Order: sequence, then C-alpha cells, then structure tokens
Amino acid sequence: MKLKDNLYRIISADTSTNTFRIEFVPESCIYKAHFPEMPVTPGVCIVQIAGELLEEKTGVPMRLTTVSNAKFLAVISPQENSLVTYQLAKIACDDESGICKLSAIVSNNEKVFAKLSLVFSTK
Repeated sequence: MKLKDNLYRIISADTSTNTFRIEFVPESCIYKAHFPEMPVTPGVCIVQIAGELLEEKTGVPMRLTTVSNAKFLAVISPQENSLVTYQLAKIACDDESGICKLSAIVSNNEKVFAKLSLVFSTK
C-alpha cells in the first residue's frame, strides 16, 4: 500500500535540493490503530515514505532491500508535528546493478526526527 495521499501529502518538492515538505493526514486509519488516544507515526511508515519520495525524485519504482541504519530521534505526532521535511541527503544509484542507496533526514525547523540509511533495488 502506498502511503502517499493516505498517510501524508506532498506540500512542496524541490528536486534540485532533494527536499520534500510533507503534511501528515491525522484522519488516516494508521493513526487510529497506532495509537487511538495518542497517534504516533510508525517507524516503518517513516522509512516507507523515504522510499516513496525517492520514487518521486527518480521516477523509478523502488523496493526496499536493506535498512543499513535507522535512528529515530523523536516521535512524530500528526497533531504536534503535522508538517515535516524529508531531505534526501545522499542518493547514489547504479543503473547496472539496479541498486540505489539513500541517506535521508526527517526534520522540522526545531528538531530532527529520524536519520535513515537505506538501500533499494529497481529490479
């Protein structure tokens, strides 16, 4: 399941700097399950969004193969932090092998929520 337009919306995208501003959808069914009284964005969704944004940037479908590193530094609540920025800091794609490596930082003006190092396959 794609999370775009279900859990989040892209507010703006700057493909020259690989920066995406997104807004979480508080009414999403994911937040009703995680957690009804105090909704929190699941870590797996934070990783999935990075992959979907990489697909937006490259125009190529991606499949996550490895989470090299994932540091979740602060909770993302859709009520308190509905707007966040994904900075796709490093993108290294090899057309021959079909491997794309991505480093991403999820933040807002005040704090960093996550730092991710991920590997995707285009094949």
